Amino acid sequence: MRTRITRGLAAALAVPALALTAACGGSDGAKDDTKPKAPAGTTAAGTPSAAPTTSAAPEATGPLTAAQMKGALLELKDLPSGWKGSAHASAEFAVKADKAECRPLAEALSAKIPGATTGPSADFALGNNASELSESIQTFGSAADATAFTEKLSAALDSCTSFTADQDGTSMKTGVEKLTAPKTAEEAIAVRLKLAVAPGVTVEPTVLVARQGSGLIRVLHLADSAKAKGDFDAFAKLAGDKLAKAAAQG
Repeated sequence: MRTRITRGLAAALAVPALALTAACGGSDGAKDDTKPKAPAGTTAAGTPSAAPTTSAAPEATGPLTAAQMKGALLELKDLPSGWKGSAHASAEFAVKADKAECRPLAEALSAKIPGATTGPSADFALGNNASELSESIQTFGSAADATAFTEKLSAALDSCTSFTADQDGTSMKTGVEKLTAPKTAEEAIAVRLKLAVAPGVTVEPTVLVARQGSGLIRVLHLADSAKAKGDFDAFAKLAGDKLAKAAAQG
């Protein structure tokens, strides 16, 4: 059983009914007998191969431009064979936490991070939604403002281990596990969430927040199997490296 995601955490926090209707609709037992040749830059298993470490790009002195944000966004051509674009209904939502130490994390999970300008977003799915990616891009007015937010988020994850997330009156118990993020962009933060979507049903999306200059990306990955969950680092680095490259295009 699992939850499908559309627009990152929005489906889980804002529309728990979607979690329940999709809980048995994943592909735990499904098998895909087609084995397309892995494209260049991926492994035979269809996951991104290790990419060269991105050189540090000069920090943006102001907010990322629309062109830079568009260039930073993952596209279907960036992903291994078998992935597809996944349509979503855009939603404006704000996540709140019942614990003060967890509030920066709640802000990071909201549709719009306070103080930032929202850019483009994209969703992708593999097979029968056995693995899903959701990415959104935001920019602050300056690199200093973006850094202040990531510092606040990183500090929060040192003390926040669980909280009750609330979105428009809908509450969900949320466990928090800080992870070691892959080295990408100027800084990267990773966390695994444990969402109690229903009695006895917990889903564990993994989230990356990466910063380059004034720009921020949030990547959420949700997968059925332990093997697929292990692909998070490769996708996180892929997204973070693309952010760094786009931000360097002045």
